[in-house]
Amino acid sequence: MNAKQLKKLLSLHRSFGMVLGILVLFWALTGVLHPIMSATQPQPVKRMPPSQQFNLEHALAVASILRQQQIDQFSALQTIELQPNLVAYRVQLPHQDIAEYFNSQTGQTIENAEQQNAKRLAIWYTGLLEQQIVSAQLITAFSDDYPSVNRLLPVWRVNFDNGLRAYVDPSQARLATLSNDQKMWMAKIFRLGHTWTWGEQPWSGQKLLMQIALIGIFVLSVMGIGLFFKIHNRHNHRLGQKPIRFLHRYLGISLSAFILLWIISGFYHLWQKKADIENVQPVFNTASLNPAAWQHVIQQPLQRLDLVPISLNPTQTQAAWMIQSLGQVELQGSMTAVKEHDHHQNKKMTAPMIQFIDANHATKLDILEQSKRLAASYLALKPEQVHDASWVTSFGGEYGFIHKRLPVIKVETHLKNQLRLYIEPSSGVIAAQVTQHGALEGFSFAYLHKWTWLPLDKTLRDILLGSIASLVALFVVLGFLVQVKKRS
Repeated sequence: MNAKQLKKLLSLHRSFGMVLGILVLFWALTGVLHPIMSATQPQPVKRMPPSQQFNLEHALAVASILRQQQIDQFSALQTIELQPNLVAYRVQLPHQDIAEYFNSQTGQTIENAEQQNAKRLAIWYTGLLEQQIVSAQLITAFSDDYPSVNRLLPVWRVNFDNGLRAYVDPSQARLATLSNDQKMWMAKIFRLGHTWTWGEQPWSGQKLLMQIALIGIFVLSVMGIGLFFKIHNRHNHRLGQKPIRFLHRYLGISLSAFILLWIISGFYHLWQKKADIENVQPVFNTASLNPAAWQHVIQQPLQRLDLVPISLNPTQTQAAWMIQSLGQVELQGSMTAVKEHDHHQNKKMTAPMIQFIDANHATKLDILEQSKRLAASYLALKPEQVHDASWVTSFGGEYGFIHKRLPVIKVETHLKNQLRLYIEPSSGVIAAQVTQHGALEGFSFAYLHKWTWLPLDKTLRDILLGSIASLVALFVVLGFLVQVKKRS
């Protein structure tokens, strides 16, 4: 390559750099912002749901209360200890967002119980006082304050007078997230600069433009690496008297590997991303609740009693009673069971001590086998196409923190794409679906984009990533200065 060709290539590199460098700067700065968000976001005082203990031996059977209330079909049922001497049946009707609560002793409706339960949970997780609650409202759609990364809907938002907002899911007694104005604005800026989104709806062509931009930045980076080695030993490009150019070039070559890894993993993440399987709302029939099964499940004091789906069809859902005796380790329920700075702890935790009792036939069921059956219902598969099922009790590998729910059951299939479903047994909800290609993408994003392979505490890893992202931002600014000086 002669000097004239080299000069043209340098000019092209600088011209493209002025345009694409702005995008790199946005990505780098928001990359610095991400660990700051993680470190400064509000933290709950408690991470496990409030404990419960109740004895339903002398309570009214839930089926009789449902008939008394003229409820023939419903989509969810949990037993909730609202107060030490007040146990209620929480019943959610199909296509209804706010559940109804019925006193287990009298069968009477408890007015505004869902809102009161949401407030109770918010107080539990935040450690604040009831007098500090300003308002509570049902949230049925994602927003800037509660973006889709939180995954859980519907939830209740409880606002406190100190600006803290608790998003709670009464159906599983879990905390979805805590928020305040600082977290909301930081998250909003991050999404705007890093994913080019505002609000919750993607705009037309967003994904395509981001892919084109990443390809352009990849080409620009490779061009820069090539130019560095072409120019490095040329006498007419000595940089002793040009410190900004010197810093830009040597900082760029030092950071080139990190930049390329982020570009490649980001592009693969965009390209491979697929829509999730839609969850089906179960429809339980009151007439299918066998009194013998009810008598079987209430023979002992309990800390949890829920009705859960074990097989789906368009008109009726086959159901089981999920019971947990007193003294057992409580179900984690959500991300709040582990600190966000320690996603991979408790990897060897044993399966939760819960039982499934068929609500129609009063027989004990194998939870793993029933999860396979439920997965086959979701996917319209034959039983032999479902391979295996196993408990997942901590975040890690292909089932990461982003999926929010714990514990879940991993169900593997014999399909060509090796689809795996992660099903939350306490709700029957598909928490995640992963194919072989999806697992590879998740692996590349975790290892190449977030560097989870580093044997460091998450805080130290965030500091390292943030520092390198800051250097990338400095590298881009130096490139702009070189071009401005050249033109002036």
